[in-house]
Amino acid sequence: MPEVLGIGHLALTVSEVKRSADFYNRLFDTQTVVDMEDEYGPFVAVASPAFVLGFRTHGTTDRADAFDPARVGLDHCAFHVADRAALEAWESRLDEQGIAHSGIVEDPSGLHLNFRDPDNIAVEFYRPAGQG
Repeated sequence: MPEVLGIGHLALTVSEVKRSADFYNRLFDTQTVVDMEDEYGPFVAVASPAFVLGFRTHGTTDRADAFDPARVGLDHCAFHVADRAALEAWESRLDEQGIAHSGIVEDPSGLHLNFRDPDNIAVEFYRPAGQG
């Protein structure tokens, strides 16, 4: 089996690339590393030492559309964290930024802290059960 080193980046189709980049830059203290337009439309990417997120608006993207996890494609994006204390820190950060969230929820698979980005994309901070 060929080896992979992890996910290099995640690119999301959004209604407004700059709004999405601003949201994630504020949330993660990332930096915008790409801001361009090509034959597909505007594209912005933000980066941290751990990941890169890209945001694309295609020429045919309906600007009034919103994410729906029931449609084919992405269900949600989860960022793993080390422990409950890290989840609590993220919960405080979401509160500081006025981002509505689920609070920390525990189920047999682990601890979850869920929220939505400006396009209603489901995002989660997650601590799998049985780790650590």
